[in-house]
Order: sequence, then structure tokens, then C-alpha cells
Amino acid sequence: MSVTEIRNAPARVVDESDPRFRIAAARRILHREGLDSQVGGHVSLRVPGEEAFLVTPFQYFDETLPQHVSKVGFDMDVLEQGTLPASVGITFHASIYRARPDVQCVIHTHARNMSVLSTTDVPFDVYYDYAALLLDEVVPWVDDPQLVPSEEGELMVEVLGDRKALLMGHHGSLHVGDSLEHVTMEALIMELCAGYQLAAMAVGGKPLDRTRAESYRTAYLKYGFREQMWAANYRRLLRSDPDLFAVLRAG
Repeated sequence: MSVTEIRNAPARVVDESDPRFRIAAARRILHREGLDSQVGGHVSLRVPGEEAFLVTPFQYFDETLPQHVSKVGFDMDVLEQGTLPASVGITFHASIYRARPDVQCVIHTHARNMSVLSTTDVPFDVYYDYAALLLDEVVPWVDDPQLVPSEEGELMVEVLGDRKALLMGHHGSLHVGDSLEHVTMEALIMELCAGYQLAAMAVGGKPLDRTRAESYRTAYLKYGFREQMWAANYRRLLRSDPDLFAVLRAG
């Protein structure tokens, strides 16, 4: 599709609860916080009651509009084509959704701090208290020189287990969870905390002890930290991304 065709393509009639709109908002929030991936990276959301998911195309995260999002079956058939084609390399989303009924959202980014941390043999840890939200939830990638793309999803499922995040060596990270809002905020928090960890390690800093980390995690979950973070970041989009909210007025 040409640039002119993309510009002239009719916008979907959506409201703020539309999952395609929420995906676009999530991508733009991630972009604002440094989790863009050039034209790589994906955000997907399970379609309730179907063996399918909504997923984003090749584009910068702050470009995303609801009409760009496609619906893809677990068999990788495109069921509803967005105005931009769905990214390639998304088979692992289907693998995760099949294996993990608890997962409603999958996010993959090439964010800087997590990508740098993934090149070390050091695990993600609680060097900054927000990281307590991901205590025991982050696993490292297992390099397999014999891996072929068709098997990547199965290996990701195996390595991830029942955890929330995977550091993909020399590449980026993968995040899964029970809602788009939670997973978006956990990805954002993990990137922030990876930056603190790299800086702390450079000056000989040490992670929090487990008892204090668990205490922070309990408090953050009790007081809805992820929900408050989503709401605050969403409010910021009202000022920074008028083109996204213009879609609502167009509908």
C-alpha cells in the first residue's frame, strides 16, 4: 500500500475501549518512554473466544493507529488485514497464546537498556525498587545455534515457563501477562530498572535484599501502581498524540 493509500484509507469507527485503539495507545506510551524498536517489535492482544490475536505492523511505535492493526489466527492466517500488513516474525505470539491461557497480551521490544543487559551474564535484579514488581519473573534467553525460526516460539514457551518476561540475548525482551495495561507498564518499568541496574553495576552497586524487595512488591501491587502508571501515561497522550485521539472524533 502506498503512502497516499495509507493516508486516504478510511479510519475504523472506534471508541477508547476498542482493543485496536488500546494497542495503539500502548505502543505510543512505550515510544515515549524509550521502548521503541525502530520498525521492529510487536504488541499483540488475544481475541477473546477465538484462536486469534490482534497485532501491529512494521512501523515506529508512535505511528500506530487503530486501523493499522491486523487480526491473525493461531495458524498465522490473516483474518482481518489492517491498512498496513502485520509484522513478520510473530509466530511466537501464537505459540505463547496456545500454551498460556492466562496470557492476554504479548509485547516484544528492542529497548536499549534491556538489550544491553541481555548481552551480559548478569540476571535482571532489584537494583531499583520498582523492579520488585518483576521479582522472580524475568528469565534469560537460552542460545541454541541449531534453532530455526519455525521452532523459535516453542523454545520461547519452554524457556519462559510461567514467568512474565524473557531477556533475549543481544536482541531485546519479551513481556507477557494478564492485560494490555499491566504488560505495557511492566515492560516500561523493566526498561527503566535495567537502566538503573547497568548504572549501579558500573559503580559497584548491589541489589536489594530479598526481604525488602518482597515488601516493595507487596506495596506496589496493593496500591495499584501499574494501574496508576497506565492512567498517568494515558493522560499524557492526550497532549502529546492528538492524531491518535482524532480517530475517535472521526468516528
